[in-house]
Amino acid sequence: MLRLSEVPLSSRLGGWALIDSPHQRPHQFIAATGQQWSFAIAIAAALVAISAVIFDLRLSSQVGLPVVILPPAETEPAQRTTAQVALPPATTVPTETSGSSAPTATDRSPSATSGAEGTATPAASAPAATQPALADSASSETSAVTAALTETSSEVESSAAATETATLNDPAARIRDYLDLHAGAQLPVSFSYVIEQGDTASSIAKRFGLQEATVLFNNFDIYDPNLLSIGQSLTLPPVDGLVYTVQSGDLFDVLMERYQGDRAATLAYPANGISSPDQIFVGQKLLLVQGSASVASSGVSDVSSGGQGAQVWTVPAFVLYLRYDKISDYFGTPRGNAAGYHTGVDFIAPVGELVGAAAAGRISVATWDPSYGNWVEIDHGGGYRSRYAHLDIINVREGQWVDAGSYIGTVGNTGYSSGSHLHFEIIVDGQAVNPLAWLN
Repeated sequence: MLRLSEVPLSSRLGGWALIDSPHQRPHQFIAATGQQWSFAIAIAAALVAISAVIFDLRLSSQVGLPVVILPPAETEPAQRTTAQVALPPATTVPTETSGSSAPTATDRSPSATSGAEGTATPAASAPAATQPALADSASSETSAVTAALTETSSEVESSAAATETATLNDPAARIRDYLDLHAGAQLPVSFSYVIEQGDTASSIAKRFGLQEATVLFNNFDIYDPNLLSIGQSLTLPPVDGLVYTVQSGDLFDVLMERYQGDRAATLAYPANGISSPDQIFVGQKLLLVQGSASVASSGVSDVSSGGQGAQVWTVPAFVLYLRYDKISDYFGTPRGNAAGYHTGVDFIAPVGELVGAAAAGRISVATWDPSYGNWVEIDHGGGYRSRYAHLDIINVREGQWVDAGSYIGTVGNTGYSSGSHLHFEIIVDGQAVNPLAWLN
């Protein structure tokens, strides 16, 4: 066995010296080995302590921050699932100072520790299990909303239809609509209506809830109620009656008797602006409610003079008492006469056919004329007259009273005539009107 040279023990630094004594060598080796392991363990402990501090700092910065787990594509945004970061068992979660509930600590998943998306806990995985139920709920809610919208739309349509029906059934509403007035606006004494394509006196009256006679009475320039001129302006009252302009000397009560108006309704009609009979003035336009164009005769006596009042006529119910109704010429055809048009209707009938009075009245004319030939005129009162021309025989005299249907003469071919026929006219307040609109 080799022996080391005699070197002082104090000079053997940096290495392990073997003691010369054979009995001391094992103890020296063990002491040196123990020193090496103690140093390694100290270093390892320091590293572990540093790692623990770093880990605690990182963990503390992440406590309470939820990791959002995006739901599947079909899940609504409101159904997103959140999972809290799991805490180690020994770590205490600090309480937030905002007053809200602190997150609940759960066991940390290995995938969460590695920084990957956390594995859902049973509570977090519940929404995924209920996705079909949520989808069914959403579908049900969508169906309910659709049904509600459909019901609302139906209600709106029903309301609109009801409003339209109410307007059609309310003449006043139709007049306001035509005049572009708001609902509830006061109706005027009269309004102007411009004739449109396809209009007749009857259709206009029906449109505004009036009688056809009301249209005709207020528009004596209508020659044929079925042949109106497009663009022509008509004067119409909102309700049945006669539009009248007060003249000098007119008295309210006399007007009511003369035109057979409803006194109370006329006074109460707002647009008239009167509350008592003495409030009318010259030039004032009045609506004589329910009044007609049956004007009193010229023999009216003034109620203030102690007379018996006005004689009143109703609108005659004209009936042509002739067995033939074939027409050869209609009212309104152009003519070279003073009026410029045919003022009556020609009914073809053989000579000698009996002719009766169309309505009761007094004979005002019974004579011959170069144009009319033998002709008769009957005054029915109230401004109404009827004429019968080209007669062969006159069977009445002037001033004679006749009843409706009374025999007044026979059909002929006298005067300016191209064949046997009866020329029949109706005159209202001096204006010829279409007889076909007045015959019953």
